[in-house]
Parts: sequence; C-alpha cells; structure tokens
Amino acid sequence: VWREVVKRFHAAQSEVRIEELPFNYSAYQERVITQIAGGKLEGDVLSFTEVEAPRLIKANAMEPVDDVIEKLGVKDKILKGGMDLVNVSGKVYGLLATTVPYAIIYNKKLYQEGGVTAPPNTREEYLATAKKLTKRPDVFGHANRNTVPEAAGFFGNDLTHWVLSYDSQWAKAGKPTVTDPGVIKAIQNYKTLYDEAMPQGADAATFRRMAWQGKIAQYIDNSANINILRTGSEKDATGVFQYIDTAPPPWPNRKSTGLSSFVGVYAGSPNKQAAKSFLQFVWTKENYQYLMENALDLVGMYPDVHTKEWVDKNPWVKGYQASVSVALSTIMPGWEFNVAEFRKIVIEKVTEVLTTNKPVEAAMGEAQKDLEELAKRLNIGG
Repeated sequence: VWREVVKRFHAAQSEVRIEELPFNYSAYQERVITQIAGGKLEGDVLSFTEVEAPRLIKANAMEPVDDVIEKLGVKDKILKGGMDLVNVSGKVYGLLATTVPYAIIYNKKLYQEGGVTAPPNTREEYLATAKKLTKRPDVFGHANRNTVPEAAGFFGNDLTHWVLSYDSQWAKAGKPTVTDPGVIKAIQNYKTLYDEAMPQGADAATFRRMAWQGKIAQYIDNSANINILRTGSEKDATGVFQYIDTAPPPWPNRKSTGLSSFVGVYAGSPNKQAAKSFLQFVWTKENYQYLMENALDLVGMYPDVHTKEWVDKNPWVKGYQASVSVALSTIMPGWEFNVAEFRKIVIEKVTEVLTTNKPVEAAMGEAQKDLEELAKRLNIGG
C-alpha cells in the first residue's frame, strides 16, 4: 500500500523521486540507531516506533515537522495523545502513521471443528481453548513469537499483553518490577501456552504463514495481520480468510500493547524539503485515508479517517475497537531510552523458562538483579 502511495506521489509531481530502502523488522531498531550514532543514516525519511522515538529525538537525529502540519492545516484535528511521544519542547518530530491495536484473531472453522462456540472471554478460557484445539503438528491453539532473534516483538508485543492483563508493569519510576506477582503469572501463562498449544521455535513469519494455511485456531496479534491473512489466503488459495474474525483481549481490562509508529525526516538529510513534500502528500486526508483503509490500519492521526462504508464491510474491526491500547513506554517508565537493554535481559531469562523449564520465580529473580545492576550503571531511577 505504501508503494502505491509512492506511485501516486510520483504521478502528482516531477520534482521528487522516492527510492525504497528496506530494513528487516527484527534488526531495524539496531540498524537505525547504529547508523545514526555513526553520523549517517542511509535514508532521508524513516519509519520509527515509540521505542525508537525518545532515543532518536534526544540524539537530535529528527527534523521538526511542524511546518508540514501547518501546511496541512490539521493542527487542531490531531487526535489527543496520538502525537505526545514525538512532541518534545514544543516541537513535533514525526507524523503518526498508525497505532496498531491487538486482539484475538480466530478461525471460525477450526473453532467449529473443535466444538468451540464463542471466543474466550477470560485468561482461563483462552488457555483451556488453546489446549483443546491443539492437534500437533497440524493445528495449534495459539501462536506467537518465542525466539531470541525476534526479541523486539516477543517482548514488546506478545509477552507484554499478558503482563497488562494483570494490570502489571515491567518497571515503576525506573525500578524494575519483573518479580511482581502479575509479571510472574503472565510468564507462567506464556509457558503454559508454549508447552501445550504453540508451535515452538516459531518466528513471526512462520506462525503468520501457518495462520493463513489454516493451522492456527487463535492468536493475539495486531490488525496488520488481517491484511497478511487476506493476501496469504489468496496467494495459497486456502480460502481461510472467509473464516477469520476477531474478539477483544480475553481479560476484564481488555488491555494490550498498542504500538505507535511514526514517519519523520532525518535531521542529517540533504533532502529535507523534498522529504517534507512527501510527508505533506501522504498525510493529505484523501491519501492518508487511502493508506489507512487499504493497509487495514485502524487508529490514525485524524478522527474519522475511515469511511462508514469501509467499517461496515469489515466486521473484523469490532475486536480491535474493543481493545484498550497501552503504550509500552507507559509501563516501563524511566527505561524509555534503554528498552533494548531491558528486554534483552528479560527475554534471555524467559527463554530459559520456556526451553529449560527453569522456574519462573528463579528466572525473574535473576532478571530483577541484573536489571537493578544495569539501572545503577545507567543512573536510572535515582
């Protein structure tokens, strides 16, 4: 969809041409941060999430885009809270592309075949349903990442939902809280799913491919997966997309990670004005609406970004609309500039739990100690 927007931009003017430079998602943050620290990013325009935003802005790597917002005439239309992460000292350093909500994605055909009449509404129901529907190696009752190389998504998305389900946090006022009861229970839930219902050793590409092949009965993932399921189902002619529906996260507070992604201009770019002209084109309402609807994104920078007709013909939207999105930065305050270091310690210990059956309490006790020592070295939390 982004490529189609680029084609439209090229057709609309002849001064600027966009050249795509793709970075792999699992290595994206490290590559971007490393290049900027070295004094030169390969690109002029970059995508970045709430995880990278604080570090990029603090490093003076992002160009303010207030003038783009001014030209668009949308300053008073931006959704409250959507741009807070990139609004620093009165300047805005990126435009919100989307905030991706998470919900249960389920296969109605596999539910029916397994005797499940409705999506689960509690953690306990979800775990029981996942176990019931698992028929290894053909069908799995749950799927998410569980590999160290994909630590960013494993920690920030897949595992954090379960922490939020207990109204728990990874840290408070800079102090790690990975031994809190809610965190312990969250990891125990993930261990149960890993042992009884998940394709073990799966990365994101693997389990999402299995989903469009009709091998995953349910999983908790973001709304972009609807597009993956649609195109994958068409590609392999499995027809599974007709059986796909969604439901809110299966716990009372309905909380899940809501990952915000932004697009901004690299401060070291020699093509700043050209880059800003591209942003202005993309965020013009007609183009932005096309982007949001065709990328199947739900939460944008403006209100009412979708037409009523689009919402009516996409019934899967309802599960995501009922989800309560929580920014990762709000549940690990003090660590906004060191998310990568924090998650590395946590994921290494969680992996020991999953693969060696190390007791959760012992693993998280070690993680807590390592994180507290790291906090001292980084002067986090006083």
